[in-house]
Amino acid sequence: MAIDTIKLFACDFNFSMVGDQPRPSLPQDWANVDPGEYFDWHIEFGNNLAFCHAYTYCGYAFYPSRLGPVAPGPGSKLLPSLYEISRDRGVPFWSYFCVGADLTMMALRPSWKVPGTNFMAPEGPWTNLLCDRVREFLSMYPVDWILFDWFVYGNLEKEGSPVGFSPFSSRRFRDVIGRELPRDPSRVPRDDEITYKREVLASQFREIQRVVKETSSCTKVIFNVPYREPSGAIWSNHPMLRESDGLFSECTDNSIMEWLLTVRKPGQRVMTTIRGGAGEDLKGDPRQWRRWYDRGCDFMGYAFGTPPDFRPHPIYREDVDLVRESFSRMD
Repeated sequence: MAIDTIKLFACDFNFSMVGDQPRPSLPQDWANVDPGEYFDWHIEFGNNLAFCHAYTYCGYAFYPSRLGPVAPGPGSKLLPSLYEISRDRGVPFWSYFCVGADLTMMALRPSWKVPGTNFMAPEGPWTNLLCDRVREFLSMYPVDWILFDWFVYGNLEKEGSPVGFSPFSSRRFRDVIGRELPRDPSRVPRDDEITYKREVLASQFREIQRVVKETSSCTKVIFNVPYREPSGAIWSNHPMLRESDGLFSECTDNSIMEWLLTVRKPGQRVMTTIRGGAGEDLKGDPRQWRRWYDRGCDFMGYAFGTPPDFRPHPIYREDVDLVRESFSRMD
């Protein structure tokens, strides 16, 4: 199911609009979405693929998972129904896991977080659970692509959070750096911090990559890294950058897209956010879509609805119309 240019706009189930503000969604918010209606709306919008989260970043699934909470009632069958429709229609299917956060597990297992943050620690037990979920999911639904969101260490900034002290970080630091991890993060030399983060994220990437390829060899992976500068210290020549099937940037800085286009390997896709419900610092300029289209890039946008209506909240009307118009002008 190869396509020339990926056009993916998603009514994003990670969030729900409360008034005019997005909030993390609850399991019941999108449980009664009609899969046929959802599929048809996105195709009529201009998408050339189907999309549904396996797990939201809030920590619940839209398929009958045994490894975490599931959306109630028909919500547990939303993804299977969409998957079946997509296969019947000959439309590629993308799904989603959040690597960096799971609000439910952060509440239930706070020790699994990077100390002092609200992000899951890649060197902790979380990675095992995430990979078990990916294996479970792909054994049931061998989708074409999975977007792995928030591939970070501790926050969305360019170099992540300081390396906080925990039983698993202290053990791993000793293995990677060769000496004890100071209890005071400010005492960790910057070079050691960068080396450590690169290594634990590389290990997490390789575990995800291994599980995907062992379970569904045809499934491709794309990682969303909140790049804040070209060739950042953590990401320059990183295994994820070299070996993933796709590279995704939400940042508006054109120099980052130019950098990704320079470092991409043969066959590797590069995706940018054209516009949508992202924060102001993450909105791609829709007037520049032709620039990236001519360079062979793919496009994503997203916005949030008000339960039970999955359609974008009126606050996003201008952005959504710009994405729809841009999609219609792509050959």
